[in-house]
Amino acid sequence: MVTLQQPFSSMEETVRNILQNQDSMEGPKVDPLDLMKAYKDKLLEEMWKQQDSLEASVTVTETAAEELSGSEEDRNNPLMDKLRALEAENSALSVENDNQRKQYERCLDEVANQVVQALLTQKDLKEECVKLRTRVFDLEQQNRILSVLFQQRVKMAAAPHSQTFDNLRHGSSNLSTIVPGDVFFYNVGD
Repeated sequence: MVTLQQPFSSMEETVRNILQNQDSMEGPKVDPLDLMKAYKDKLLEEMWKQQDSLEASVTVTETAAEELSGSEEDRNNPLMDKLRALEAENSALSVENDNQRKQYERCLDEVANQVVQALLTQKDLKEECVKLRTRVFDLEQQNRILSVLFQQRVKMAAAPHSQTFDNLRHGSSNLSTIVPGDVFFYNVGD
């Protein structure tokens, strides 16, 4: 229809021009209705020609489609077999993919659990190390105290004999009469 509108527009323009020119020239007058009818008939004739050519091409297309459908059926059997084989392979790959995904998820869960256990163990070990360091520090401090006390006792054990002899030599009055076999006490701090 679009292709017919352009010639229709040009013919309308031609009819107008003819009508204008006819008025200006003296000659036999043509009835505008006759011109319109002739133009309409010409357009209808072109339209029928186009419709016939379209119908012919549709018929050719339908015939070709029928011929192709017969040969397509012959070709479709191997294609359908190939399609079925590919679908079966796709299904098998999908199942394998799901199995691998589940296995990977289990492995990831196991690794995550091991990481959590390692972190908890590490935390416990750090706490134990802190406790042991504190205990070592306390023991070292006690050792220093005991060492000082031991050194004082050693000095005290050695000091009474030396002070007793010093006092005896100098004639100290702090000592009572020394009798052999008697035990005497001496206050170091006094």
